[in-house]
Amino acid sequence: MLRSVALSLSLVLPPLFLTGQRVSSVSTRWSDSFVEWEIFAPVRDSLSAVYDEEAPDEERIGELKLRWLNVRDDWSEWDFEIGDQRGTIRMKWKDDPTQWELRAYDGAIVSMRAAWANDPTQWRITDNDVALSLRSRWTNQLDEWMVEDNQHGAFYMYTFQEMDPRDWAIDDRLSARISPAMRLAMIFIVIFHSTPRQ
Repeated sequence: MLRSVALSLSLVLPPLFLTGQRVSSVSTRWSDSFVEWEIFAPVRDSLSAVYDEEAPDEERIGELKLRWLNVRDDWSEWDFEIGDQRGTIRMKWKDDPTQWELRAYDGAIVSMRAAWANDPTQWRITDNDVALSLRSRWTNQLDEWMVEDNQHGAFYMYTFQEMDPRDWAIDDRLSARISPAMRLAMIFIVIFHSTPRQ
């Protein structure tokens, strides 16, 4: 009985992210640069009876930024901090932007590999337990990305305004089996391959 109630709740409640909150958006810290990103989660709990119109809709819960900020023009290494979790995202080889690896300091490792050579619109994301296919809806416009998996659910990321890659909305309907590190890896691949290098 308890097991069936818990299963029912896990299907109804939104998936949780690294800090126990669902990530709702990512935005550039500065309007003219894509080297620092802020990660947001909703403040309002949909199950709460208290609603305050004055309260903000989102709160900042983390960041993703270029490791060698203001030192050199190297886009191959990034640092992330979200809640209590920290780690790095790096190109596996400096001259190959089709293979990346996320390593959290708690030991989580996620591999990100382009499905096809010289095609940044389709990716295979795996933590060696689960593999998901992340793809851009369009090949000529990279402002809408998705995962649609019969077993694990769906994940959508899209720009708030068409052709403006500074602000992204996230609709995460993936199952609880998808690790927080995999979710962050998908967010990273989308923003890295959809924005200019400036």
